[in-house]
Amino acid sequence: METTFTRVSAPENLHNCVTRTLALQIMGTGEQVIFPNEARLCQQLGVSRSILREAVKVLEDKGLVEVRPRLGMRSTPRTKWNLLDPDILSWRTKLHPDARLLRDLCEVRLAIEPTAAGFAAVRATPQEVSSIEQCLEQRELVAGGKNLEEVIDLNLRFHTAVVAASHNALFEQLSAIIREPLRTALSYTVQLPASVALELSAYRTLLDAISCHQPIAARAAAEEIVGYAMLAVEQVLRLQEASE
Repeated sequence: METTFTRVSAPENLHNCVTRTLALQIMGTGEQVIFPNEARLCQQLGVSRSILREAVKVLEDKGLVEVRPRLGMRSTPRTKWNLLDPDILSWRTKLHPDARLLRDLCEVRLAIEPTAAGFAAVRATPQEVSSIEQCLEQRELVAGGKNLEEVIDLNLRFHTAVVAASHNALFEQLSAIIREPLRTALSYTVQLPASVALELSAYRTLLDAISCHQPIAARAAAEEIVGYAMLAVEQVLRLQEASE
C-alpha cells in the first residue's frame, strides 16, 4: 500500500527537513515504504520538485531508497543501509527506542573501547591522564544528580578523553560517529542507580590502570564498563516491554 505523507513545515533548511521526514518514515516501519509518485509526494509535503529530488538523492546515497523506472521509489531493506552514516545513526536515535540499535551499539563499544583503553594505558601523556581524571571527578560530583543532560555530557567527556589518549585517529573517528547514539543509550541507562554506581567504580578502576600504565587492567576495566551498559540496556528494554 502506498504511504501518504503530511506537509512539512520547519524553520530549518527545507531540504534537510524533507530528507529527515522521509528517512524517519522508512526507519519507523517494519515494512517496505512505497512512495507516491513525485508530483503527489511534492503536493503532500508542500515542497518543490527540486527540493524533493535533492532529498531523494541523499537517501539514495545512504542506501535507504531505490528509484526504478515504472516502479517508482521504494525503501530498501535494512541490510542495504549505510549503518555507520552519521545521519542514519542520528535519525535512528530519534525513534523510541530502537532495541536493535542499542544492542548493536554496545557490541561496537566492546570492539572499540577496551582496545582504545589498552593503548591509552601505554600512550597517555601526563596531561591526558589529568584530563581523564578531571572528567571523572566532575562526573562523581553529580552522581545521582537529577540533571540527566549534565550527567550524560560528563560520561561522554570521560569516554572521549580515554579514546583520545589512545592516540589512534581511527578510534577517535569511530567514537565520534557513535556519539549521538551513545547519548541516547545513556539517557536510558543513567536512570538505573545500581548500574550507574557499578559503572562509576569501573571508571575509577580504568583511570587507575591508565595512570599506572597497565594496559591489560585498562582493557579489563573498559570491558567491565561496556558490560554494565549491556546489562542496563537489557533491563531498560525489559521494563519497556513489560509496560506495553
